[in-house]
Amino acid sequence: MTLSYWLMIGGSVATCLVVLFLVGRRNERQVRRDWDVLLTPRGEKVYGRIEGKVRTEITLADLSFEHAAVYRQLGTTEEALRLLDVGYRAIEKFAPDMLRLLAAMATFSRMVSAIAPVTPLRPRDFRLVQLASLAYLNGMLHQFLVSASERYRLKVYILGRSFGLATRFLLRSIENLGRPAAAAEADREWDQIDAVRSDLQTLTDESLDTLRVLLTAMAREDRQDLIRQIASR
Repeated sequence: MTLSYWLMIGGSVATCLVVLFLVGRRNERQVRRDWDVLLTPRGEKVYGRIEGKVRTEITLADLSFEHAAVYRQLGTTEEALRLLDVGYRAIEKFAPDMLRLLAAMATFSRMVSAIAPVTPLRPRDFRLVQLASLAYLNGMLHQFLVSASERYRLKVYILGRSFGLATRFLLRSIENLGRPAAAAEADREWDQIDAVRSDLQTLTDESLDTLRVLLTAMAREDRQDLIRQIASR
């Protein structure tokens, strides 16, 4: 077989993949619009309670980091480090709670017959390179999965991995600041802490949006038993 034959075959395959990708995107947007029109969020009360708890915990941690940055500017290094430790302890409690919630979401997503399409994480929303890479992976794998449920669980999995990574980077930066270091190294660690703060907020927003999708699916099927179970998590 000639080279031109293989090039023709390769071009045909590539064209088919592009067409399938575009058709899939169009169908996904149509399904999402249908859900937006037809559904009313009957799990709103449960969502509000979980959202309130999550927002309170992440805000308290973020306030500690914000005050630590202020003390750093004032030159009070010891107090800045103490507040960083307070903030990390709050995240140390918050992150496992989010991982448990995400694990429950993945489990309960298997108990509904249909779920609205979710959008993958966007790399541009993250400041840490490692989290942006995970978001890129989410977007790439998203295109190869067929069902909305599979895509939902993929996003939940990536969110869980991202929370774990962000927490580890935060701990490492705080530990490094507790050791003698050059000013440039300290500046780099403070910049990373600021990036982690921003990314944790993004991950929290995405997790809550993904929770709303699940609760909407449960309400649509009148699965009050599942809503009560996820509310107890």
